[in-house]
Amino acid sequence: MKEFSKTQKVTYNLMSFTAYKALVLFSLLSEGPKSYDEICDYFYNKTYLNEKISIDTLRVYINSLKRIGCEVKRVRGTDKISRYFISASPFELKLTVEQLQSAVKVYKSIVKNIDIRDLISIENLFEKIGSYIDNQDFIADIKKVSMLKDVDKNILNELIECCERNEEVTITYNSPNSGEKQIEILADKINIENGKIYLYGFGFEYMQYGSFLLSRIKKIDDIKPADKIPENFRKIKVVYELKCNPDYFTPEDNEKIIKKTSDKLTIEVQTSNEFLLKQRLLGFGADCKILEPDDFKNSFIQLLKNMKAGYYCD
Repeated sequence: MKEFSKTQKVTYNLMSFTAYKALVLFSLLSEGPKSYDEICDYFYNKTYLNEKISIDTLRVYINSLKRIGCEVKRVRGTDKISRYFISASPFELKLTVEQLQSAVKVYKSIVKNIDIRDLISIENLFEKIGSYIDNQDFIADIKKVSMLKDVDKNILNELIECCERNEEVTITYNSPNSGEKQIEILADKINIENGKIYLYGFGFEYMQYGSFLLSRIKKIDDIKPADKIPENFRKIKVVYELKCNPDYFTPEDNEKIIKKTSDKLTIEVQTSNEFLLKQRLLGFGADCKILEPDDFKNSFIQLLKNMKAGYYCD
């Protein structure tokens, strides 16, 4: 203890080597069947050990693992070589059916509108849990509700990096209207909306800000540093009033609260995609009122009239 307090390092003199070797063997055999030679090589290359163990010594460590509740078995492969592995241990993760069902419900409730990196972390956590329990129904249920089940994780991770660097990306996109085609965009962000994952960015085809369903992105064709945003990206500034409890309103990245009362907010938003903005404002229903500019307000009123007229058509 004095040595550790002085140097803050674990050294040969501070270790119980019997316990350490048993833990090393437990870790190794938990990975899968290992032959005596493989175990010897592992021990020889392990920090603090660097020694070859005899078959009798190996049996001592195996018996130590058995005494603490591990099931250590030996199998002979087609190559006639015997291999040892741990088939069960007291350290296995054990969850009841009710606990597993609750885990699926929690997953479904929290992943709809969270940060994309948090979603990936949660998916990785459940994959890890699935690898430690013997319950195929749980694994199947998680895959069934997973928001990443139709998404290429390699593409997703690469696009996250592109968004953070605001790079110019060319993707192959399976459009529902025109089939697969290449689209060039200035990557901005990846968000989860209504249970689906979207890539947002400035599209060069229509020269406006847009969204692309990630499950429809088949591959990334090219990535390059972005030049400045072209001048012909037309941005508009819209100001709207929203009746709500200010404590429960979360503005978008392109929104700014310019006035607040106890039951009302005045919000300024800048966008180059009028369609997406109109979709957001429609979601607020009668609680939303557009203040300016007049041309956007008149366009929105006409949209509402067209929607109303649609209900009176034969």
